[in-house]
This record gives sequence, structure tokens and C-alpha cells, in this order.
Amino acid sequence: MQRRSRERVERILDACAELLDEVGSEGLTVTEVARRAGVPSGTVYQFFDGRLGLLRQLALRHLEILLGRLRARAAAEPGLTWPRAGEIVIDETVRMRRVIPGFTVVDFGEARPGGEKYLPEGTTEAGGDIMAESLYRFAVEEAGLPPLADPYRVTSLAIQAAAVGIDLAFRTSRDGDPAMIEQTRRLLSAYFADAARRLPPGA
Repeated sequence: MQRRSRERVERILDACAELLDEVGSEGLTVTEVARRAGVPSGTVYQFFDGRLGLLRQLALRHLEILLGRLRARAAAEPGLTWPRAGEIVIDETVRMRRVIPGFTVVDFGEARPGGEKYLPEGTTEAGGDIMAESLYRFAVEEAGLPPLADPYRVTSLAIQAAAVGIDLAFRTSRDGDPAMIEQTRRLLSAYFADAARRLPPGA
């Protein structure tokens, strides 16, 4: 039963991702997702809190895919620095945008039509979101990068700045404008180089 439920959830999310590439978030409906997935609409509501619940779960799935890609890159590049880590995040986000269905619409930026925010809030007092917390925890605990001062604000700002740069890169090109992608890599690398020079409290 659990395996069948997981398979059904993944099929629904796959259908949601495909439709996002075709109609965008504004045109997405639960009815059409259900039809594409070959399930009754009630089944979608059984697993998801409507349309926004679908988008949030898809964003979380995209985050897990990104973390998996970053783990592979970190394993292949021992001795990572914060500037290089920023470049790798840009590289993998761009690759995901090119090949992952729905990622062009449901990535990790904050600005959404109608004020929608796909990823849930984080748990830190500094106000980091789930992505900021997950990426920072991965960087320090798994990739071995040194702690940063005010880490969740630093990481949250980096995410939003990168999202703007990547969005600009893909506005005029299906594969992304290489020059704009490079500018975004340089921006994030320089930002993290500066952040890494600022010692955290008690260091």
C-alpha cells in the first residue's frame, strides 16, 4: 500500500511538472493534473493541499534533487571553498533548469504571482527558509565548509540573488544566456568570498 501510494504521488507530481512547462503556474489546475496523471481529482486532494500544495511539494522534490547533485559534486571536489561552492550551485541550478520538467516555473525564488511562496518557512530565528537551512547545513555538515557569520541571512540573500540572475539568463534563451549565467556565477562567488572572511561570533 505504501509503495503504491508513493508511486501515485510521484506520478501526480510528474504530471504537475509537465503541465507547468506547458501552461505555467497560473494555468495549472488540480483537475488537469489529475487527468494527466490518470487519477480522480479526489486522489490529488488525498495527498496534496490543492494546487498550492502540489507546487510546494514539487519545490521540495526539486530541492532534494539539487541536494543530491551537490553531494555528488562535493564528493568529486574535496577541499571546497565557499566561493567555489557558490559557483557549483549556479552550475547545477542551470542544468536542472534545462532538463528537469517544471523547474523553470517552480524553482527557489521568492517573487511569485499573487505572492505565492512555494517552499515553506524555515525554523531559525534569523528567518531562513527551508532551502537556506538545507543548503547551509549541507555545506557545513557534509561538504566541510567553515561556518559563516549570520549564515541563514547570507544564504537566503545568495539564493534570491542567484534566482534573479538565472531568471534573467533564461528570459531570452531556452538554454540560458551564457554571459548572464557567468555574471551570476561571479556575483555569487564574490559574495561568498566576502562572507567567508567574516568570522562567526565566538570564532
